[in-house]
Amino acid sequence: MKPKILVFSKLFWPEGGGAELATYLIVRDVLSKYFNVTVVSGTKTPEQDILGSIRYIYWNILETRYKPIEWIKLFANINWLKRLVEKINIVYIPSHTLIPLSIALKIIKPDIKIVLHLHNYQILTYTSVVLTDREPDMATDMIVEYGEHKNLIRTLLTGLGHYINYINRLAIRFVDKIICVSHRQYEILTKYVPEIRDKTHVIYNPPPPMPTINKRIGEEPTLLYAGGGSYIKGFIILLSTIVKILKRHKSRIYITYGREISSQEISLLEKLSKKLDNKVMSLGRLSHKEYLKLHEDAWGLLFPSIWEEPLPYAIVESLLTGTIPIASKVGGVPEVVKGTVAEKFLFEPENIEEFSDRIERLVSLSKEEVVSIGTRLREDVRKLFDRGKIERKLIDSFMSILS
Repeated sequence: MKPKILVFSKLFWPEGGGAELATYLIVRDVLSKYFNVTVVSGTKTPEQDILGSIRYIYWNILETRYKPIEWIKLFANINWLKRLVEKINIVYIPSHTLIPLSIALKIIKPDIKIVLHLHNYQILTYTSVVLTDREPDMATDMIVEYGEHKNLIRTLLTGLGHYINYINRLAIRFVDKIICVSHRQYEILTKYVPEIRDKTHVIYNPPPPMPTINKRIGEEPTLLYAGGGSYIKGFIILLSTIVKILKRHKSRIYITYGREISSQEISLLEKLSKKLDNKVMSLGRLSHKEYLKLHEDAWGLLFPSIWEEPLPYAIVESLLTGTIPIASKVGGVPEVVKGTVAEKFLFEPENIEEFSDRIERLVSLSKEEVVSIGTRLREDVRKLFDRGKIERKLIDSFMSILS
């Protein structure tokens, strides 16, 4: 008999972002081989190819919008949870909003084993974000909230949320194993919460599934930016840079975004496009497949993020498609490109001069040079993200707490 594992994920692919994609891949390609898997999620319609190998339960409680309210609802449904975990060996929690579940589950069943997979910094900040130049304190939470939403009331409430967030510090005491997705994330988390050091491992996320990308770049440099109007993704830095670049070079920049953006941001992009002779094209919110197709004629990916992104799939996908990332040295980015040509295109966070220099360096290359670099990058990243090695590390991590 296979051991039984219960996965709690607030969203499930195709909803969500990189964390949800990683969870989907781990459940589909790893856990379902070795465990009887049950997934509980707030996504009504998950990716269909997974339903034949697991049991899937939609739980509307997980559609709750605000974390503190969601936490209250979780504890209010403790009897339902009790029935659910009665015959379960391991609970796997890859969603940052559900960390407090660990407390409830250990109360219900003290011998149950809990694996927490951290894709951000929820145990440090209410927004789950750590900025590159700041301590993870209340002010950081408020800066991030206002930068992302420009809403004063939400910003003030987030300030209070910073202290409510200490429930997550308490919850990790009930966790048996913690998985970080990069060494930089591990370094930051253990700096502020050193007690998790002995039960925390670093395992890269599985490489994302890639459709066939027929690279067919043109003579005119084409650049991608996938952060929309996000403050933490470096939208302000992007705007400060591309005006200068596009005035000097004949290039195009495609801008996409993974979340809804405000009408003001849309208006700003439209005005910018007109000012720059339609060289900036805002494509709006695309599906994952539509976004990946843009890499077919892309020379480079612009990634001016200002937060310590643990392991951004946007960079991994860029490398796998042979698109040269021009990225800030944040989070797991430097360790992903270490030793590759892409390392020369990194720049210090928020350094507009360095960002501009790296773009200038890329657009001054010939088409043939860009293709050659892209080919080498694909080979390098495939070695780093070896599916077999990642699978073995994940299974060893899960099985070790059962023995």
